[in-house]
Amino acid sequence: MPSRGKYKFDFSGKIILVVEDNLIAFKLISAVLTQVQAEVVHASNGRRAIELCETDGHYDLVLMDMQMPEVNGLEATRVIKQMRPDLVVVATTANAYEEDEIACRKAGCNAFITKPLKFQMLFELMQSFFDQQD
Repeated sequence: MPSRGKYKFDFSGKIILVVEDNLIAFKLISAVLTQVQAEVVHASNGRRAIELCETDGHYDLVLMDMQMPEVNGLEATRVIKQMRPDLVVVATTANAYEEDEIACRKAGCNAFITKPLKFQMLFELMQSFFDQQD
């Protein structure tokens, strides 16, 4: 597996939609995903994420921030899952309470990971979903 950084994952050919309103957080996530050869597409709010899923091609996975302007992550996930029920959506949130995870799962999220992101854990989770897709 080619790897330019400390992470031993190769997500070549995988397109990740990162839904994140904080530009600094997005840049960090994008930089680390690039280290594992993932292609990254950015949506700065839930409304844009819905638009991208309606009009654009193929995404392999969505990293969905839950607290965003315009359309929050829960509502965006509900709409996206109605359009694309098989698309994997991973909730990313600073809210670590059990009720937050329950709300994310009820909205359709396949997984729930808290911020700050632990990238090794995130990549292991992503790999498990990609293994199921192949």
